[in-house]
Amino acid sequence: MSHVTNLIPVNLITGFLGVGKTTAILHLLKQKPQEERWAVLVNEFGEVGIDHLIMENEGQDEVKILEVEGGCICCSAADGMNDKLKWMVETLKPDRILIEPTGLAHPASVLDLLRSPFFRKYVQTWATICLVNPQQLSQDRYATNGVYLDQLSLADVLVANKTDICTDDELEHFWEYAEEIYPPKLIIDRVEQAALKPEWLYLQTSDDREAHFPEEHALPDSSTIHTASLLKRFPKVGKPLIKPSVALGRFSCGWIFSPEEIFDLGALNKLIVRLYLDGKIDRAKGIFRLGEDWYLYNFVGGLPSTHYMAYRKDSRLELIGTESQDWLVLQEQLQQCIINS
Repeated sequence: MSHVTNLIPVNLITGFLGVGKTTAILHLLKQKPQEERWAVLVNEFGEVGIDHLIMENEGQDEVKILEVEGGCICCSAADGMNDKLKWMVETLKPDRILIEPTGLAHPASVLDLLRSPFFRKYVQTWATICLVNPQQLSQDRYATNGVYLDQLSLADVLVANKTDICTDDELEHFWEYAEEIYPPKLIIDRVEQAALKPEWLYLQTSDDREAHFPEEHALPDSSTIHTASLLKRFPKVGKPLIKPSVALGRFSCGWIFSPEEIFDLGALNKLIVRLYLDGKIDRAKGIFRLGEDWYLYNFVGGLPSTHYMAYRKDSRLELIGTESQDWLVLQEQLQQCIINS
């Protein structure tokens, strides 16, 4: 498929933490028309980037991946979003742009930027696709979260993912909720393994969709500890780089470990599960050297998973929770999971 104007079509792929946005974009990239060049702008809540490395590892030559790190592109990382998107449209000039905001980002500010006078000269906003874990929608902590609810409200296409871990009642609640949203969605559907349908990208967006909680993305305690210069340093054995941050009522910490250090997957799993059960974290994502190879590590909803990666530069981890932790104590516990420490 091709667009009929000279404007670059842009799609937002939204959804809360751990719902499968990165997997969804990887699936879409595999369905990309061979003659087209696409670009992906990835925003991660934490200061240590992981998602863009996953996409680069499994991506294609015709796809350019850029990362906006250190906070949400709707507020604390808005300048980085503006600069990289401007470079994309003026210099790279791709045939399509996919934007993956962090799971805590409010999509209203991103949509406003895309519709601003400058970017309207270059891009056309097409369907915003939001992935939903119906299990989350049935929980009060999500159903009363303004950012979460506005992600659903502002989407043109609303898709239930992770339905294999949902009960029939949770899935039925999703359908009922989705069908009551006004204006009506263009598409309401369910998928497995975040396998979005490529034709959804070509649906027109609606300017009639409104945010009901636009102030939720700029809470008074929003701040981010920026330590970007650490990424220019090389982690030494026994001395990982540490990068904490806090924004939107969420706390995170990222670590980058030396590529010489080898992790014990069993010990790592026990530690992450214990932190989750103790309420210290609710999300973990990383890349670890396990023996001779590196693996993507993903911890969502209390369940860990691993996936082989060709990445070889370092091991890294991002932990996210609702309360501040003694990150140096957690660092010591992580280092105890290293076999050759």
